[in-house]
Amino acid sequence: MEKAHEFNSSRSPRIDIDPAALYHSGRNGGAGPRGEEMPILSLKRCAAPALFAACVIVSVVMDVFKPVPHGHRYGYAVVLSLALAAIWLLYEVRPTLVLSRAFLAAVLVAGLFFAGSELLLIRAKPHPEIVEYYASVFQAMREGKNPYTCGTIFHVAEFSTPVYGNFNYPPLEIFPYYLAFRATGIWGSAVMAAVNVALQFLACLILLWTFPVVKRRLLLPFFPLLIFLEIHLSIALTLLVTALILLVVARNRERPKPAHRFLIAALFGVGLMTKFLILPLMVGYYACQFDWKNLKSLGKIAVDGAVALAVAVAIMAPFGVGAVFRNTIAFNLILRDRAVLTTYFPNVLSGPFVWAGIGWLYPYAAVGILAASVLVATRLRLFSALMLVPYAFLLVAPVPERQYIPVILYIAVVGIVLSLKEKGADVMRRTAAAQGSPARLDPASIGAIRSGSGR
Repeated sequence: MEKAHEFNSSRSPRIDIDPAALYHSGRNGGAGPRGEEMPILSLKRCAAPALFAACVIVSVVMDVFKPVPHGHRYGYAVVLSLALAAIWLLYEVRPTLVLSRAFLAAVLVAGLFFAGSELLLIRAKPHPEIVEYYASVFQAMREGKNPYTCGTIFHVAEFSTPVYGNFNYPPLEIFPYYLAFRATGIWGSAVMAAVNVALQFLACLILLWTFPVVKRRLLLPFFPLLIFLEIHLSIALTLLVTALILLVVARNRERPKPAHRFLIAALFGVGLMTKFLILPLMVGYYACQFDWKNLKSLGKIAVDGAVALAVAVAIMAPFGVGAVFRNTIAFNLILRDRAVLTTYFPNVLSGPFVWAGIGWLYPYAAVGILAASVLVATRLRLFSALMLVPYAFLLVAPVPERQYIPVILYIAVVGIVLSLKEKGADVMRRTAAAQGSPARLDPASIGAIRSGSGR
């Protein structure tokens, strides 16, 4: 449940909010978290912009000087830093841009551009590393071997040197592609891209299902970006599970039910066995459920965590829980072991540590920063927490995981639309809007709503 009182638009008349008034109240010296006036240049307001500026500067400096031994593709960190900053600006500073036709047109054009460029890459690189990687996994499974212990999984180390080891993704990342391979009898970048497009299209359909009464023109322009921004790497299942989790979260905000709580926990358990971004998403969600004034909330969180863990363990069991853990989480925390099987792409935290010759300290710094983000998340509203912890995860990850940008964008879009919908902004379709009578609010009133029902 949200810590703050939620503005329920189904029980109150619809409020037609002026986007400019919504922006200027509560963003530029309006009502603060408890309704008090906040200074325009408070530490809280400056912290996030300063952090993103620092990340961009660090990534650009590394890209210019290329100082890390055996480091490659420094530009990945620049792209990740800029993308995270842009999504944060949309979510936190200018959420009402989603009401702008010009902005939505720009989003659509960008999505179509990426769709064309990603599809062209299929012909340019018909057999990238990840395709060979999965081909060796399929071969091991057909021979009855455990991909987490067989030592025959194809990797590419520095200077395109082939090496062999174990599978390093969670178990569910195998099956969509393995099923496609078994169904078609062929495997290649085109088949992998087709599976990714199908899964990401399903996630977009779930976005429409999440907001059945919201204007389609506000959601459809995001489809090309969400579907085609990344079709060559295996993040599609992560996006799909994230969409399912947020669907249930949205339903629970509208009509809380006990079943929602356990369904969310079970979906998190499933998500833990996709790519790693679900773990910080789950931590952010449950951090927001913690109440410092009511330590009994830890009991509910422990029960939900146990449900998620049980589901994850059940999925890992056929491959060996210890083997999966060693080759996924532990593998990614220890840079020395990771470098044996992969090419190292410096990120905004790991890169400077290796540059300074203290790479051995990196895991402790990464865990410490993640822990700090979790503590901050306990003080935030739900979608702010769901953004914060994954952001921290991406910035402290060993390499810049830019393939997760569509997932972060999806979370931001859901959070923005939910917030605007609950505040009564003009996002409803005509049939739904006709059920409530519009009312205009002045900026001060909007600030009061913001302080009580934010994202």
